[in-house]
Amino acid sequence: MKRATVLLTIFVLSTMSCKAQHIIPIEDTYKYKGTEGGLLGDYDYVYVKDVNNHLTKFIGAWKGNYDDKNYEVRIIKRTTDDPEVKKDELLMRYKITDSNGTVIENTLSLPNDSNFVLTNGYVDRDGGYVFSYIGRDIACGQNGWVFTQVYGDTKQKMQLFLSVEGEMYPECLTGDAKQILPVHAMILIKQ
Repeated sequence: MKRATVLLTIFVLSTMSCKAQHIIPIEDTYKYKGTEGGLLGDYDYVYVKDVNNHLTKFIGAWKGNYDDKNYEVRIIKRTTDDPEVKKDELLMRYKITDSNGTVIENTLSLPNDSNFVLTNGYVDRDGGYVFSYIGRDIACGQNGWVFTQVYGDTKQKMQLFLSVEGEMYPECLTGDAKQILPVHAMILIKQ
């Protein structure tokens, strides 16, 4: 009887210390933007999970041309976990060259925690993926949201554009920065 009581006590204590996990499908995250409580709502811990493999179509290498510039984009998937939210998400790195091959920007080799690797995104209402963007000249307006949408019968094309937030900081002494990402939709082809 003592053994049963000890086992029951251990079981009860171990279940009390576990966090209950509430799963939110990643394609439903747009519903929580701007709501009171956000993703957590009334929960202590949530997992924003790619339960339907929605992110898979974005993963890989993509290339395209726009405004006499060549774009190479690489997207990977990762899972982050903090004390309140576990999240499947995408990271975007890119390389931009001009028509002569001169590098304008290259984030391909930067670590995941670099400010210049696009992350902190969400799936929008139309099933596209939106990345938070910070450029090297953030103080002078290189910031905003990069919208992507994969389309076509074989999901081999992706539309991409930057919605400039353009927030200016007091440190900016040169005026508005030139945007290096396209502010009008460009087409990338999966490699």
